[in-house]
Amino acid sequence: MRLLLFDIDGTLLRSNGAGRMAMTSMLLEMFGTTGPIDSYRMDGKTDPMIITDLLTAAGIPKAQIEAKLPQAYQLMAEKAVAIFPERALTPCQGVLPLLEALRNRPDVILGLLTGNVSLTAPLKLRSAGIDPEQFVVGAYGSDGADRNALPAVAIARANQLTDHGFTGTNTVIIGDTPADILCARAGKATAIAVASGWHSANTLATHRPDHLLENLADTEAVLRIMLGEAD
Repeated sequence: MRLLLFDIDGTLLRSNGAGRMAMTSMLLEMFGTTGPIDSYRMDGKTDPMIITDLLTAAGIPKAQIEAKLPQAYQLMAEKAVAIFPERALTPCQGVLPLLEALRNRPDVILGLLTGNVSLTAPLKLRSAGIDPEQFVVGAYGSDGADRNALPAVAIARANQLTDHGFTGTNTVIIGDTPADILCARAGKATAIAVASGWHSANTLATHRPDHLLENLADTEAVLRIMLGEAD
């Protein structure tokens, strides 16, 4: 049995700026500023980290930001409901056939490991035509700002759900950024890097993932890698 944990942005889908727009709208309404959002790189980071970085750069005390995070997540989800359907979110290459092939396998548990908060993650998936219900466990940005702490959260939830005894050795983390590779290392999990986001294969290779793919288009080959059957 394997636990497969997918990142969302750049791995499962392309959001065409929808997440940034929802966050921008939330920040302006709640805090009256977005901070340096136009120049800020969001890829690989969790939403609470992004929000805190932007607002502390604008001079807002960290304690004040942290106290308002639950309210910020709720408002961001409300903004997402209006914004996401207008932004033509699309699944990444090969994602839909791969998920269909994995959906009913008895030897895998599908999950998410994402910097998105738990309120916006399913909204983003649905807007890209991906059923969020197939991911039966998850760890989200709303579980903690430190992405490297999220594998333990996802593994604990998978064990609570299945009583299978997942550890890093039978967990696979699939993502498109160096942060996803480092996250897998922190969780002692297998790292599959996919150059379908904003980082080239050459950049990802410098972080030494266990497997490096240009995309997820070759369903059978990707399945063999995910299930530990590749040479």
